Order: sequence, then structure tokens, then C-alpha cells
Amino acid sequence: MFHYSAMVNSRRTPKFNIHTGFYCLAAILPQISICSPSYHFTEDPGAFPVAANGEPFPWQELRLPNVVIPLHYDLFVHPNLTSLDFVASEKIELLVSNATQFIILHSKDLEIMNATLQSEEDSRYMKPGRELKVLSYPPHQQIALLVPEKLIPHLKYCVAIDFQAKLADGFEGFYKSTYRTVGGETRILAVTDFEPTQARMAFPCFDEPLFKANFSIKIRRESGHIALSNMPKVKTIELEGGLLEDHFETTVKMSTCLVAYIVCDFHSVSGTTSSGVKVSIYASRDKWNQTHYALQASLKLLDFYEKYFDINYPLPKLGMFKFHIIVIFFIFAHRTCFGFFPPSLSM
Repeated sequence: MFHYSAMVNSRRTPKFNIHTGFYCLAAILPQISICSPSYHFTEDPGAFPVAANGEPFPWQELRLPNVVIPLHYDLFVHPNLTSLDFVASEKIELLVSNATQFIILHSKDLEIMNATLQSEEDSRYMKPGRELKVLSYPPHQQIALLVPEKLIPHLKYCVAIDFQAKLADGFEGFYKSTYRTVGGETRILAVTDFEPTQARMAFPCFDEPLFKANFSIKIRRESGHIALSNMPKVKTIELEGGLLEDHFETTVKMSTCLVAYIVCDFHSVSGTTSSGVKVSIYASRDKWNQTHYALQASLKLLDFYEKYFDINYPLPKLGMFKFHIIVIFFIFAHRTCFGFFPPSLSM
């Protein structure tokens, strides 16, 4: 949780009268204002930075404006573990708090192919979405969606975005990972790590902890792989070409940094705690015989912490990955003792 506050020097003694005080406030307040209440372009284009295409970018702050609030993300992802890239699309349900002519999102190294906007009325009457102009400002890892008419306060809108990107080479965002089998074969998996602010490398989003929302995730994969995400899988749809599409339950309300999904060829062993939480340990086939100890330890630890802190694990599943002999990667290893809970990585 972030708090905005003014910093003052308590050692200084005020030495001005009320008239001087009002004068100082008049001079200072315009400088600390984040933006005007109407959130529209000013008449002076030089007041804004320059977008990648040379046009004025309508937002100059590093933090996102709070004029538009995300409520729900409907995210579809299809990674290709051969070409090492992915195509994706999303629909973001938004609530507008102040009139604005633009929507600012985070986006890093994503190619935006199309963006459209639907109002509640458009959706009610099955009208197609209106195409939006997209501006990019890489220094702040932001994009601006320019709307044809001002968004009306207290109404809901839906933004649909199609995009694609390469799987990242590092350990951030939606990245490529590898492991080697006993026979020496190198295999590839696609993994996410969004903490603290790398969800923007996987999908355009409001990538700040303040902007919490629910997430419905769909992952398309080949039959030789499995897909995992925060919530349990609802169904799998068979598609042409031998592809499968997994649909997962909608998550609890959470920040973008807690979203997770993986496509891999791992196998799992599972057990249930005394409170009914299913715990799964995932590992490559060569390491699968080493997962049983990790499972038994995990079941005992989760039981212990639930009783010790009197906090029940709030989700139906908890998933963990084992890549090496003694290293277990806990997905979302937040400490439940401080009231933070890890959205589970589940099939």
C-alpha cells in the first residue's frame, strides 16, 4: 500500500504571516498537482513528453493517473515454445471516476496490434468496439489509448487489446526457461515472474499495487504440455491442429504482480492438508521421485502455520515447482504470518 504525503522540516519555525502563507500555497499547489480534474490535453503540446512516433504523449508522470480503475481482466495467452514468442489478447473492464480523453497503461516490449473501446451501451446493443489510437512512451514503459470522445464518469467501459511479443531472455515478465534431461536433451518452458513491476512485460496493464482487479485467464498449449495458473482449471477445450485451451477460475481481487502462469511438460504429485487445501509439487520427469519429501514437508508446514497464526489459507490450491535436487521454487512465497496470502499456481 502506498501513501502520498508531504515532507516537512519540523525544525523550522513558521515566520510568515497569513498573507504570505496564502501566497506560498498559491505558488506551490500547482507544482504538486498530478493532473487537472478533467484529464484532457492542454493547449500547450510542449507540456508533455514526446511519444515514440513523435506526437505529444498525454501523460508526464511516472505513476499512472487514478482516473480510470481496472475491475476485471480477461486474459488469453498462447506461447509458442518452438519460435519462443507468444500472441495474446485481453479485455479490461474499467470504471471511470473522472472525465478523460485517454487511458494510460503500462506496457514494455509488447507489440500492440489493435485496441478497441466499448461502452456499456455499446455492449448492451452489441455494437462493435471503436478503434483507439495507441501512443507509446518507452522511458516510462507506458502506452496511451486515445479515445474519440471523453469517457463519462461513473460508467464502465471495456478495452480490448491484441498484442504479441518474444518470450523474455532474462528472469522477468513472461520468459523462456530451460532444463536438461538425464539424456542431455534441453527442454523449454514458459514461466512468469511479475514481481515487483514486470507484469507489463506480459500484458498491457495497470502495473501498480494500488490497481487491484480480478483475473480470468485462458492459456492455449500443445497436448504435450500442461498449463498452470493462479486458480484451478475449469475446463479444457480441444482445438484444431491438436491444440488445447485451458480455462481457469477467476482469481480473487489482487495486484498484477501476483498473476502467474506457466506452460511446461512437468509432472506433479499432490496431497491435501487437514483443512482441505490441495498442495501440488511440480517437477521434470527426471526429478519426480524427489518430490514426495517436498510434498510431505509442505503439507506439514501449511498445517502448522494455519494453526500457529490462526489464518486459514484462503484459496483451494497451492502449487510449487522443483527444478533441481534441493531447490524448490515457491510461487508467491509471501509470508502468511503478516496477513499476505499467495495466490496458488494450480492446474
